[in-house]
Amino acid sequence: MGGKKRFKLGRIIFILFLVYFVYTFTVQQLKINDLRRQELELSQEMSRLVEERDRLKKEIELLNTESYIEKLARDQLGLVKPGEILYKISSPRGD
Repeated sequence: MGGKKRFKLGRIIFILFLVYFVYTFTVQQLKINDLRRQELELSQEMSRLVEERDRLKKEIELLNTESYIEKLARDQLGLVKPGEILYKISSPRGD
């Protein structure tokens, strides 16, 4: 009879080990999936930031040109060259 108890105990230990292994494996897979998702999100954010950086570099280059500075002065500040007349067209009220 002692052999049957040992067999049952061995079986219980094996089942407990198997349950622990499956649980640990599942938890690790969930962590891996979450890390992959985070990696993808960070990669997309990095691409977006690289595009933004490139856009800002181009804008900085433009800011150093006289024609762009003149355009900004005319559009945003309403400045005109000597002898020019600035016309502003307003829309009717209620629009």
